[in-house]
Amino acid sequence: MNIELALKLLNDFKKVPKNNIDTPFLELCSYPKRRFEEICSRILCFYFNPRKEHRLKDLFISSLLELLGKTDISYQEEQIKIITEDNADGKRIDLVIYSPDFIIGIENKITASLYNPLDSYKKRLQEYNIENTIKLVLSVEKITKKEECDLIKNNGFIAITYSEFFETLKRNIGGYISTSNQKYLIQLYDFIQTLENMNPLNPADKKLSEFFFDNSSQIDELILVHENYKERIRRIQRDKISELKEQISIKTDKEWWAWQGWDLGFDSFNKDKPRIGIESSFKNTRTNALGEFRIYITTWNLKDWVPYEKTLMQKFPNNFLDKVNNRVYLHMDVILDQNDDLILEKLYEYFNLLVKITE
Repeated sequence: MNIELALKLLNDFKKVPKNNIDTPFLELCSYPKRRFEEICSRILCFYFNPRKEHRLKDLFISSLLELLGKTDISYQEEQIKIITEDNADGKRIDLVIYSPDFIIGIENKITASLYNPLDSYKKRLQEYNIENTIKLVLSVEKITKKEECDLIKNNGFIAITYSEFFETLKRNIGGYISTSNQKYLIQLYDFIQTLENMNPLNPADKKLSEFFFDNSSQIDELILVHENYKERIRRIQRDKISELKEQISIKTDKEWWAWQGWDLGFDSFNKDKPRIGIESSFKNTRTNALGEFRIYITTWNLKDWVPYEKTLMQKFPNNFLDKVNNRVYLHMDVILDQNDDLILEKLYEYFNLLVKITE
């Protein structure tokens, strides 16, 4: 891959919108598929009920009727009842929204194919004997299989997707936020995000998906070239660390280690004292695989640092002290441009210092 093509690819990538969204709580739970569909139905039951403590009133009902073009239907919130798993000849409709003015039956499809007895559901909804009877299949993905589309059409159902419903709901939610229960509002957004993430055709990721699809071969080539570049850097650094390990081991008359080939260190001081040591490694710069050599005095446990902290911080008051993940790093020198003599001099200096303070 030539440099000009790689630069164009990276510049094009910068222009693509990226949605860095935290993983929703429901997605973290990783429910089994059948169980998750039931959970989603219960969540819908809660939010469709205008008298529940979410205090979003009829947001869900009015948004659904708007999506269906049924805004002429009037209703009273206090008369609405929500029925889950309504019995239909031994089968169960996932959700029924009942009022004297309308009835809505919803078959909820999250991941499974549509194989349900819609004829039985149709018969059950007709038994309510309400003029405005609406029969829905609500799905994450748009239903396109011919046999499923025929099943829906032949039984007078209407297919809508969660994306379509949520688009209408999000457009209307502004008028309900001020009176809502904030806890359940946050949980609603989490529920919406979970289901939107399940849709492989989520419009929020459309441009990013198109970019990766259109540039797949060039991206694979760029990744391969980059991996080869990083491996060459690692090889050069490991070879140099191996040289330094041999030289500093001779200079100190002690065997140093090179963890995974790139981290040069020593920690075999006084065995009766808390563990402390030296770690060091290379960091490449723009033009040099061995551009920076960084040295740290470190302990592998916070409690081991305590006996040495006063002495070391008095000696190096201006050095950066990093305490992270139960580790301690006292940042020492950053040696530039492959100065082997200075590297060995500093490693020897800190080795002798730690010999002295661990006596």
